[in-house]
Amino acid sequence: MDSSNQRIGFSTGALAKGDFPRALQMLRTAGVSTVELSALREHELPSLAHSLNDLDLTGFRHVSIHAPSKLESLSEVETVKLLSIAVERKLPVVVHPDTVRNPDCWRHFRDLMLIENLDKRKLCARTTSELADILSVFPEAGLCFDVAHARQVDPSMSEATQMLCVFRSRLRQVHASGLSTDSTHRRLSTAAGFAISRISHLLPHDVPIILESPVEPESIQSEIEFAQNAFSPWLDRLRADIDDIFDIKIPQLRRTQVVNFLKVLHSTNRRLSEFENVITQLPTGGAFKPGDQLLSTQSLLARLSETQKELLRDYLAERVHATAQEFPEIAEEFRFQFS
Repeated sequence: MDSSNQRIGFSTGALAKGDFPRALQMLRTAGVSTVELSALREHELPSLAHSLNDLDLTGFRHVSIHAPSKLESLSEVETVKLLSIAVERKLPVVVHPDTVRNPDCWRHFRDLMLIENLDKRKLCARTTSELADILSVFPEAGLCFDVAHARQVDPSMSEATQMLCVFRSRLRQVHASGLSTDSTHRRLSTAAGFAISRISHLLPHDVPIILESPVEPESIQSEIEFAQNAFSPWLDRLRADIDDIFDIKIPQLRRTQVVNFLKVLHSTNRRLSEFENVITQLPTGGAFKPGDQLLSTQSLLARLSETQKELLRDYLAERVHATAQEFPEIAEEFRFQFS
């Protein structure tokens, strides 16, 4: 797995509900080093708390715990007591704030407490202002940003954008999945991927991403790859930048663009085969939609995984070859660049 993928992992609840050793083995076999131990269902917490010290967590770079999303049998005091082992192990604990009745019970979690934004069914933590009220009570707590919840509350992702802009410094983890109309986790979809790409530029490169998509073991890698592309849309953006030079639909404009670009390369003594140098000379790479950061092509290239770089290298080579075939006179005039 590419090193850039190592921040993307899974919730154990998406793989084997309540069976923590089995879920961990699935992830270890798949080469995944980021995990959230899910006690999302109340009855799973005692089992997790009592077995945590015996779980083999070697090889995992990021481990967090998800507290129950609803308390019916356990009291808040009992829940906090069971979760205190996470404090001893210095593991972050994701908390749905609507389960918090007595803030004083939770204060000893300090910066290990991660407050999650909630879905539209809930009465708090759905919007930036609602989340601000809760985070003000826990000034040391971090944020676990759930993309699916944010998308359900506001499909335009405008509220999500505001939430991340306001609380980016407190962001410690991200949740991602598809979400059904009854708020049940589903696999990532094209629509979910589009929503993710709307806010991906606001996420720090190293923030752990936990997938809550229910998948079979053989689909772990494909779901991670889907998420990688959604959270890192830079490959498609750089392909578009290449197309702005080599694949404009009007032939005369395409010829003009290619010639002008080759003159730029000539002035810097660069060849088309020098992949990274060519990419950093592309004249675009700025904002692609409202709210995007202004990123140079060099910055975008730095965000690609090694696999994505190879795909982009091949894409550029295909466009260069097609240009040489279409405009042999240009290839001859600028043969140094084409060599």
